[in-house]
Formats: sequence, structure tokens, C-alpha cells
Amino acid sequence: MTQLINIEAKAVKELLESQSFGVLSTHSIDVAGFPFGSVTPYTLTEQYNPLIFISNLAQHTHNILKDNRVSLIVLEKPNLDADQDPQKYGRVSILGQAAPVPISGAENEKLYQRYFQRFPQSEGYQQTHGFQLFQINPIRIRYIGGFGKIFWLEPNQLI
Repeated sequence: MTQLINIEAKAVKELLESQSFGVLSTHSIDVAGFPFGSVTPYTLTEQYNPLIFISNLAQHTHNILKDNRVSLIVLEKPNLDADQDPQKYGRVSILGQAAPVPISGAENEKLYQRYFQRFPQSEGYQQTHGFQLFQINPIRIRYIGGFGKIFWLEPNQLI
């Protein structure tokens, strides 16, 4: 059983590490009861918690501040051949709670630097667009690696 979990965790880690953005779904405050999806870049903490850098002007940020339950789906980049079935590609859905990361504190500064190392162009966004780092703390992770490769993981299985 442990070996199977390690194989599953490895597949999730590889997919998350190979991509740089996903679809963030939040609970809409403007259209109550409906999900709201938006594309956002991310990087990962050492524990594989996604870090997103989002503007305080953005709808998804307003939604998170009202209800911090989110989903981030990351898709394997498909082959550009139009005849390919998109369901054969891997995807990971991270269900979690998004929490703002304060700018102060040594550990928090490391998280900001981790994000800016991956996306250096975004470092100036704090001053001009009111961006702040949020960490998604996973509750459960769903992986689909194509037909028949489907499983749930607990966050601690990625560590």
C-alpha cells in the first residue's frame, strides 16, 4: 500500500512541478451559490502547498476573503494535435483553504522570494496593483492521470 501511495504522490508532484498556472475556483459573492473560475500562476512551498499572488482588486480575491474554500486545478499541457482526447491528459485538483501570507517575518519573506524567483516580473505588483501572496493549504487532492488512473491523496502524502 505504501509503495502505491508513493507512486501516486510522485505523479501528483511531477504534474504540479511541470506546470506554472492553474484554474482557481472560488465561491462567487456576486452570483451567490455559483463557482467563479480564473486563471492564476502558482508556485509551490516545500510541502507542495500552492502559492498564488493575487490582486486585492480581483474578483477571486474578494471571493476568498468572504469564503476561503478554493479549488485549484492544474492540467497537463496537451499535445496540440486536435485529434487527441483531452481526457487522456493528467490533472490535479487541490481542494483547500486560501490564507493571506503577511509580508513581514523571515518565513513569510522566504515564501514571497520563492514566488518572485519563479515569476520575477511580478515583484513590483505589490506597489502598483495591490497584490498579496496567498497560500492554499490543501484539504484533499484529486489526481486523474487519464483513464483508470484516478485517486485521492491526503496532503501529508506529498511530504
